[in-house]
Amino acid sequence: MAQKTKQKRTVKQHETAAAVKAAPEEKKSVLFGLREREIILFLLLFLLVSALLLGAWYYIGPYYQKAVFAVARVFLLLMGYNPSQIAAVNIAGAYLGNFNLVPLVALAIATPRLAPRQRLVMLGIGIPLLFLLHVLDLVAHFPLYFHGSKLAEVVVYSIGVGGVALPFIIWFVLCYARFFKGARA
Repeated sequence: MAQKTKQKRTVKQHETAAAVKAAPEEKKSVLFGLREREIILFLLLFLLVSALLLGAWYYIGPYYQKAVFAVARVFLLLMGYNPSQIAAVNIAGAYLGNFNLVPLVALAIATPRLAPRQRLVMLGIGIPLLFLLHVLDLVAHFPLYFHGSKLAEVVVYSIGVGGVALPFIIWFVLCYARFFKGARA
């Protein structure tokens, strides 16, 4: 009797193993409704696109910084700074501080399952927000350095920290419904 039970268990184990092998693999989401492979591909694509965009930023950045400085100049003149004070500030190389556009664009490109419209919305909201942040940062440096303003110091340091996080915050807010509510793109 014991041998028959042993044989039945062995047969049942083989049948179960065969059924598991024959059944298609269930695709469970690991994080944000994405499967493990999608997450790995997203991270690799994000790193690749970021590296390429950072390389391009060395050429694009100086033109971007000129646009930031042109807008900031208007505000600085309205604040009472004279053209010689404004011209005395050396912004050469300052574009490297504004590289946070790179991860924003990389996130818009690399995020899986986003419709092209969602990618454009992310860039359409994110790029102007970051541009305004860069203008505010430049404008806040003037009262900090010319007058030692504590308020300007808080603004400058806050922008330094917040500027790094802002692309990821924009990405998270705009992708929240897609990731957590399962909304279709």
